[in-house]
Amino acid sequence: MSTIAIIGYRGSGKTTISQWIAKHLDMPCIDTDDWVLEHLGVSVQSVWNDEDEARWRMAEAEIVPSLLEEDAVVSIGGASLMPDNVKEALKKVSLVINCVADEETTLARIEKGEDRPMSHAMLHADALQVRSERLAIYDSLATHQLDSNGDLASVIPRIEALLKKSQQSG
Repeated sequence: MSTIAIIGYRGSGKTTISQWIAKHLDMPCIDTDDWVLEHLGVSVQSVWNDEDEARWRMAEAEIVPSLLEEDAVVSIGGASLMPDNVKEALKKVSLVINCVADEETTLARIEKGEDRPMSHAMLHADALQVRSERLAIYDSLATHQLDSNGDLASVIPRIEALLKKSQQSG
């Protein structure tokens, strides 16, 4: 199997699902956020506090397209799909899974995640508005949708069915 891209809004379960798929298929797992941090040489908090979100987004645009050429499961940060070069690179990936969780689940997961700050422009109340705006973009770029509500154990059968379906059609 070649590249599998995992996309979706923050809190949709991309990281957990990517790790499970990679282990299940015995493939490397790449989290684009980790690569951006390595590229910048700073912590997430430091980027937002000292450099601002624009520098983070520029680094994503520089790094993500080449990661989508790897034979790996690639979990793509929630906003990194915005640059045109990332969208174009994603169109070349045969399996793009859009993780979709409902609003309640998304907010609950965001509130638990302390490692990734909300951008300065996005207060808690804005999270659902931004999510709504991005869902259409994720949908347009995905080859498959995955209902990522619930815990991992409840999502695994849906992942397995999706992987089976993609292998049959691919």
